Amino acid sequence: MRQIQYKMQARHILLLLLGLSFLSACREETEPERVAETFLSAYVDFRFSDAESLSAEGVQGILQWRASQLTQAELEMVADEEPQVETCEVESYGDSAVVDLEARNVLLLDSIGLPGHVGEQRYRVVLKKNEDRNWKVTALVEL
Repeated sequence: MRQIQYKMQARHILLLLLGLSFLSACREETEPERVAETFLSAYVDFRFSDAESLSAEGVQGILQWRASQLTQAELEMVADEEPQVETCEVESYGDSAVVDLEARNVLLLDSIGLPGHVGEQRYRVVLKKNEDRNWKVTALVEL
């Protein structure tokens, strides 16, 4: 009788462990998407220090440069706009991921010598897990 009880307990423990591993796997798969959306939302809303905290070292320098180039006219252009970021596609490759996103109501500086305008833009965010196993943005590309 005891042997049957032990088998039942072992089966319950095994099912519990399988369920927990499934839940943690699902959480990991959505983590790059969440980081990419948070990063891009901060970037298009000019909250560069928030974006910097989610970035690898090379991207941090670019964010600092962009923050230093921001003009009062650009800020005024989007003062009444609320940026919206939406994920279009996520590709995960173990410790790296690529997330394509679309941002609406954002400042676009797409022509040299012409003033910016508000519109929508697609972006690709490349992420990699760092040594602490946290997702960090390693590249941002306008598509």
